[in-house]
Amino acid sequence: MTTPGARVDDVGIHLVTYPDGPVDLLIAGDRIWSCVPGAGGRPGDAVETTLAFPRALRRRLVGTARVQVVDESGAVLVDDDVVFGGSTEPLDLTDKHGNKIVIDKWGLVQRPLENRRASGVVELMVDQTARILEVLRDDCGVPAWLAFGTLLGAAREGRAIGHDSDIDLCYLSEQPTPALMAQEMWQIARTLRRAGMVVDIKSASFITVVIDAPDGGTASIDLYTAFFLDGLLHETATVRTEVPRSAVLPLGTITFEGREFPAPADVAAILAVSYGPSWRVPDPSFEHRPGREVARRFDGWFGQLMRGRREWRRTAALRAEAGDAPSDFARFVHERLRPGSSLVEIGMGSAADLAFWAESGHRCRGLDYATPVAARRRARAAGAAAGDLNLYDLRDVITRGALLARGHRLDAVCVRDVFEALDPDGVEHLWLLLRLSLDRGGLLFVEGVSWSREDAAAWPQRDSGPVRSFDPDRVLDEVRRLGARVVHREGVAEGRRAARGGPPARWRFVIDFPARASADDGTDIDDTDDRDDTDDHPHGLSALNDGSAA
Repeated sequence: MTTPGARVDDVGIHLVTYPDGPVDLLIAGDRIWSCVPGAGGRPGDAVETTLAFPRALRRRLVGTARVQVVDESGAVLVDDDVVFGGSTEPLDLTDKHGNKIVIDKWGLVQRPLENRRASGVVELMVDQTARILEVLRDDCGVPAWLAFGTLLGAAREGRAIGHDSDIDLCYLSEQPTPALMAQEMWQIARTLRRAGMVVDIKSASFITVVIDAPDGGTASIDLYTAFFLDGLLHETATVRTEVPRSAVLPLGTITFEGREFPAPADVAAILAVSYGPSWRVPDPSFEHRPGREVARRFDGWFGQLMRGRREWRRTAALRAEAGDAPSDFARFVHERLRPGSSLVEIGMGSAADLAFWAESGHRCRGLDYATPVAARRRARAAGAAAGDLNLYDLRDVITRGALLARGHRLDAVCVRDVFEALDPDGVEHLWLLLRLSLDRGGLLFVEGVSWSREDAAAWPQRDSGPVRSFDPDRVLDEVRRLGARVVHREGVAEGRRAARGGPPARWRFVIDFPARASADDGTDIDDTDDRDDTDDHPHGLSALNDGSAA
């Protein structure tokens, strides 16, 4: 029976009293999402509270289903049939392979292990975990153990936690600086690849081994760097606290899924560091909440490739697999360039435009933050170079700008649908990269879409990563500041109105950057740093950090 006044709609869960602890959302009897309410009231207060759905869930809520909301005590706050998105079709919360999905504590789509046992996924993951630990021990010479949620499940009941979605491992680095730890992680990633594994770099201290699962999806095993620095134990990227070394080494063993695996010497002490003294009590909504100073240290030391990357990689992969056609923007650029021009595209996405330019005879290089394998192959099949670029990492931006500037003078840099996809620091770094890349002059082709704040917040493109409200006047302001010149513009007035609340509108600029420096020609664009950056570097560079503690 629904509590009077409580309800669920497209936005989220609406309660009339402030909840006492976590709240679970059940759809068709399955727990889909758990939420811990933030500050705003005391448990039991008559305070209207909205628990907004994460974007990843909201965009999938189209259809009708029985919905229940249950609090920590098991009391049912909402029990009703809900129509989401105006659709009366049955709500389907499965992936393309028919596997049930949930939304995890980070707001990301996951496939819970409890739903994948019957197809043999968990057994396969356990086998692969044993293989990874063997490689780390025998080929890399580092002690590694079950960590985080996997260690928690092993300690509680000797098996994976049902709502968990992956397996976590840590290894202890004895390197004296974060820079050397980053180099060590590159070597570990290369060693795992040589052992036949697919490795995805998340940061210089966090990698994922990806497995093709028998249920048609993928499964993942995460590996994190742990280390002692200044007497504190660091576990990427949530732990920085005083723990005796004897709590980790010498490693012991623990039973997990019927097999013995390495574990820290003092399992209870290590779990208490991550989950608090009540770690023995299950809490699906638990979130690691490291202090800002912890996250800033890890980002500064090791960088990261996780900020919004998953959604944009999914977007580019879907479009690349569908073989999407080049845009009107691609043809617009081609018509204004001399044959054989040198061109760099920032934000290559599915590589449709990049492949078009390369096949049209231009010397091309594409850079992106979230390039899927299909897009990278498409670019190279057309004769274009492809690499990674992290606009949220200043070191990567400066390094990449220098690499681009040292080669032959660029005729053009193209940026399409990027400005509105970036947070403010990413926009600032993008302009820095453009200034560096076009230091000897050249044309900048820019196209984007302006959304109102309301439209951007609603995430109107279901097959897209998140967008933000962006006024094309901001491009004009930056062009004036840099001393460049707009030689073509269109859609600016419409874009300006869109950013102020009107309907979405597309706009376009061609900007002439004057030469600011001269240098001898170096290598050709296709030979400059032409490697698969994800093989070695999480943000496109070797370890430039000197490793000094922040």
